[in-house]
Amino acid sequence: MNIYIGNLPKDMEEDELFEMFTEYGSVRTVKIIRDRHTRISRGYGFVEMDDEKAALEAINDWDQGSIDDNIINVKIAYSSLKKRTALNQSPAA
Repeated sequence: MNIYIGNLPKDMEEDELFEMFTEYGSVRTVKIIRDRHTRISRGYGFVEMDDEKAALEAINDWDQGSIDDNIINVKIAYSSLKKRTALNQSPAA
C-alpha cells in the first residue's frame, strides 16, 4: 500500500520517515519529494508498505500527528490514473 505524508518538516530525511513507519511493519520504499534544482524538500513524501493492515494502522496513528510542530496529513496515496478511473466510474447523480 502506498501512503502519502504531507506537511513534513523541510529538514526531514528519508531515513527518519523510514523509522517512523517500520514500527508498523515492513517498509518497501520511502521517498520525500524534493525540488529538482535545490534538492530542498517540498514538504511531502510517500511510504510504500507491504502489509495493508499495518499501513492502515500507521495512517490511523499518524494522521494529524505532529513532527517538529508540523501537523502532518497521512492518507492512502492513489495514483492519478486510479483517481481518474474512479471518477469516470462513479454513478451519475
